[in-house]
Amino acid sequence: MYDIAVIGCPSYDRITRNSIEIPGRNLSGPAVTTAVTATKLAIENMVIIGSISTEFSSQLITDYENLGIPEYYIIESPETGGFEIECNDGEEPAFTSVLGIPKALGIRDIPDEFLSSKIIILSPLLQEVDTELVEWICSSSDSLILMDPQIKTVDENRKLTIISELFVESKTRSFIDYIIPNEHDAFLITGEADPFLAAEIIVDSIADHCIITLDSQGSLIYDGKIFSIIPSQTIEVCDVRGAEPAFVAGFAYGLLDNQAASDCAALGTATAGFKLLGNGIDFHLDSAQVRRRAAEISLDIETR
Repeated sequence: MYDIAVIGCPSYDRITRNSIEIPGRNLSGPAVTTAVTATKLAIENMVIIGSISTEFSSQLITDYENLGIPEYYIIESPETGGFEIECNDGEEPAFTSVLGIPKALGIRDIPDEFLSSKIIILSPLLQEVDTELVEWICSSSDSLILMDPQIKTVDENRKLTIISELFVESKTRSFIDYIIPNEHDAFLITGEADPFLAAEIIVDSIADHCIITLDSQGSLIYDGKIFSIIPSQTIEVCDVRGAEPAFVAGFAYGLLDNQAASDCAALGTATAGFKLLGNGIDFHLDSAQVRRRAAEISLDIETR
């Protein structure tokens, strides 16, 4: 049994940072960031599952091994997911074009052994984790299911766009244990700008628990009865990419230790804070430091 199975496709991006193009294609993506973060938190019994083209499969294996990701399961895809991204220090990245669209993951792509994992994290890149797959995983597994919803998709012209509604709505009601959008995505999912109301809508229609990350304002958790407000931390931000996937990894780290959801969120906040000090998936993380910072954050958690 794995502690964590991360399901979502890798991305090989072409990045321009502060007007300087970084050579080659750079590995990233929410699933990869979550897996890398979990590895840095010393979660060794983990696997990542995703699709990639044969053109990049050897490079992906090399990158995974260099990153210390313990196990991986690669599904062949006609294309490799990727974007052209413009990054400037301290600013949200701008996705300027789509370089490739990964193959959608089907039921037959996921070996049964991964369904017995303690935690399954659904972390799609471009909607490759669809309703059918989510429903099948939820009905076939007793795992805790976490979803890091990605609202990006591509239109018929291969242009990036935003989904009109979250595809899991109502079909997987009460199956997804935790859904973890950021504030902007929660607004786009629900149409509600108030994150507290958005969390209520999400719990009413999508999942048992909603955690909305609020950037510099921390995060909030709603379980259908009580809101917990987790404070933020003051840090020097180097690269804002990957904060939410890092938060998800920290949250899962707490769940594996049977901690309360609010304390898991404090771990997620601390983990994301260390992630923001690095560039992409190149960042330092020490689990003891994360736990110490999370303990400090937990002292100021409020409920309402």
